[in-house]
Amino acid sequence: MAKKIITKKQQTILTLLLTFRFINSKQVQQFLHHKDHRRINSWLKALVEKEYIERDFKPVFGTLTKPATYFLAAKGRKYVKEAYYLIDAKYLSRIRGNNKRSKAFQIRCQVLVDFYLITFEEYYKDFPNFIEEILINGIKLKYNQFYFFTPAFYSELDFVLLPHLKPDAYVYKKGKTGIIHSCIYIIDAYVPRLTLQYMVRNIFKALDEEYWEDDDISSLQIFIICPNNMVIIYLKRFIKALLENYYGSKPLIFHFVTRNQLYNRRKYNTYQDYRLK
Repeated sequence: MAKKIITKKQQTILTLLLTFRFINSKQVQQFLHHKDHRRINSWLKALVEKEYIERDFKPVFGTLTKPATYFLAAKGRKYVKEAYYLIDAKYLSRIRGNNKRSKAFQIRCQVLVDFYLITFEEYYKDFPNFIEEILINGIKLKYNQFYFFTPAFYSELDFVLLPHLKPDAYVYKKGKTGIIHSCIYIIDAYVPRLTLQYMVRNIFKALDEEYWEDDDISSLQIFIICPNNMVIIYLKRFIKALLENYYGSKPLIFHFVTRNQLYNRRKYNTYQDYRLK
């Protein structure tokens, strides 16, 4: 391990930023399940001052203040590389450009964080410990346990479709009926329809060209978080046409939800979930 020059909580923040790339202060607070937001802000401020992370915050006059967004700086990337065994050098190289990423990309990363916190709320309190464990000891997939991964860990996983599907996140669980593979995609606001078509066609192309239907696979599930219902309606029509020519032996299930529906689940404990089977 690298020389300890930051606290354990601050180290946890670095691993969360490695995992999700962009996280806001409220999300950090929820992962660390700490009641005092001032303590969270002090940890984040110290990391910014030590140049381990960078802060993106642009207040807009006359609007409610949104929480600041954070990402790994060069010193932070160096720290996690030296501190942990399981670090993908190519991934670290890719996230060097975080400071040049668009606001839309930052929002997309934060929507993914919220999707995890809301949809898998029974697991999030243990997630920082899970990340720490796999960074130190590697990935060991066990029976009847839930696993959530982002591209930071794809190079260590052997699911043949991952390099082709390139989801924003991947979920693995092996139970009595077999392995359930789940891919999560976050759709940007105002995305062109041609981009949507390309994404969906790429999914079906990978399913047709790659041998992935092992006997121990139960199903492949695709979760798509959309900006609005119009995108869901369009995708359902487009995917339905492609499913007519899909001859795979394993169940392929699509789930759709808008961002508002996702956040309403947090507010009202309800979750409208659209499916195509």
